Amino acid sequence: MVQFKDLNQLQRYMERGDIINTIFKDKNIEKVLAKEMSKAVRDVVYARYTPKQYIRRGDDGGLSDMRNMHITKVEVDGGKVRVLFENLTLGQTRYLPIYEHDYDSKHGQFITDIIEDGYKDSGDWYRRGVWSESRPFVQTTIERIQANPAPLINAIKSAYRKIGFEVK
Repeated sequence: MVQFKDLNQLQRYMERGDIINTIFKDKNIEKVLAKEMSKAVRDVVYARYTPKQYIRRGDDGGLSDMRNMHITKVEVDGGKVRVLFENLTLGQTRYLPIYEHDYDSKHGQFITDIIEDGYKDSGDWYRRGVWSESRPFVQTTIERIQANPAPLINAIKSAYRKIGFEVK
């Protein structure tokens, strides 16, 4: 086991990208984040309205599907670890039979931003509605983790233990 003489030595060791990347590749950390985001999607996005022109994919490839949520980048900058966790769901509308002829302009594109920020199209009136309003599930996820950080802290501690650190 590696031992350190002081906190500066520990920080230099931790700032080596391979250690931090190893820790954040732990699937339990990603699972904690994904679980909270999935709940936020259901509460902030899906509860807002029930679609009449398409079928939501939900946990089957949709926005609340935890399989679409991943840590995509980890970096150390000035002694701080920055983790980019993203919902990588692609647009793929399942239209009800009567609307199959409609064109889905977001098919194959990431949909997180358009749902988070709202649909900013200045087009025709039929392109507006509750579905086009901002539904900030990412911000809600952040707020919920900040309000109850224990599951994430425990997952991070567990990841450190797996690579040989003694964590209290």
